[in-house]
Amino acid sequence: MKSFSKSLLLLIWFFVLPFFANETWAESCSSQQCHADIVQYDVMHSPAQEGECTACHESRENTHPSGNGSDFALTADGASLCFQCHEQENFVGKVMHGPSASGACTYCHNPHGSKNMKLLRKPPQEMCFDCHTDFLQDLKKATYVHSAIRDLNCVVCHLPHKSERLSLLKAETTELCFSCHENIKDKYERSLNKHKALYVDEKCANCHSVHFSERPSLLNKDGVELCLECHGRDEKGSSDSLRNMRKEIEGKKFLHGPVADGDCIACHDPHGSSYDLILKDRYPTSFYLPFDKDAYDLCFGCHNKGMLTQQKTADQTAFRNGKENLHFLHVVKERKGRTCKACHSVHASDGEKLINPDGIPFGDWKIPIRYTATETGGSCAPGCHRQMYYDREKPVDNAEEIQSGK
Repeated sequence: MKSFSKSLLLLIWFFVLPFFANETWAESCSSQQCHADIVQYDVMHSPAQEGECTACHESRENTHPSGNGSDFALTADGASLCFQCHEQENFVGKVMHGPSASGACTYCHNPHGSKNMKLLRKPPQEMCFDCHTDFLQDLKKATYVHSAIRDLNCVVCHLPHKSERLSLLKAETTELCFSCHENIKDKYERSLNKHKALYVDEKCANCHSVHFSERPSLLNKDGVELCLECHGRDEKGSSDSLRNMRKEIEGKKFLHGPVADGDCIACHDPHGSSYDLILKDRYPTSFYLPFDKDAYDLCFGCHNKGMLTQQKTADQTAFRNGKENLHFLHVVKERKGRTCKACHSVHASDGEKLINPDGIPFGDWKIPIRYTATETGGSCAPGCHRQMYYDREKPVDNAEEIQSGK
């Protein structure tokens, strides 16, 4: 009889009183001054908000309502309880976040309510840094921080529960970066020549740190050393093998200005270009070229365009015989104008003015230049003509020179 009376009281407490009071389960539980905190959140878990306490909890008849809320038992353990409503397939994948894989849903989420999105116990970034403390320490010391971290939060790039990609990434690396960096995406898609670094191995991360860096643009290394990570090694056997630029420039007496400054991107676009060799502007890569005044736009980003547009000059170039512009003489031809590479190395040389003493490649032959500089001019005896002289102050008549046997 005593047991029956106790059971009847429990039935009245949980079913009859709330009905007459027109209260939900949540209102009933909170109004007893036991669980008042449950309904005081900005963001509520739907069972708690709708008063469906028994969707997750069951009463232990012998102890509740004794005031001991901890004895209000769960209907299942860990993630099994959550999966009664949430589709398990949305939380299980090839790569899983530790708390999700171990079923520790409530480590990150408050099961009743929160002032944060997705019922998180803390704001998203703080929630992540609760575990990733080593990352946080490095982040605090970094000079440059990715705006996705500085201005947004981790879930802009990472999925919080599971992914089919390493590091819980939301999408393939390049696609993910392009979702914010639309200007780079547009350039890449329009480029006829794409930088291979963007679609092999680590893709964008080949050159950029994805979180923070000590260098502008989140670069992994400084200037030319970053480029030489790939362009500084021997590769053989493929049609697109890279030139070993480290061998080409190391130990040389004279470096092209941008190379000396470690500024490869002065000439090359690091993402893609519609010009050969991902150059930023037009530049003839052949030995001969019918003259086109616009074909050298890359060079004229630094050099004076007058060296090819003025036949006579006193100041546009030092390569002149009196006022006769010898650049104009060599380059401005209707059929076989000599391009820059006919005399100059592009990156580095042991010869002045980047004139290569070992010769300039012309098919399988290296055309010797045999250039000698003087204080006011010089001479050259290349493989394409006899020795010729020039002097800026006292013009040389090379026709007289040959007649005199000099």
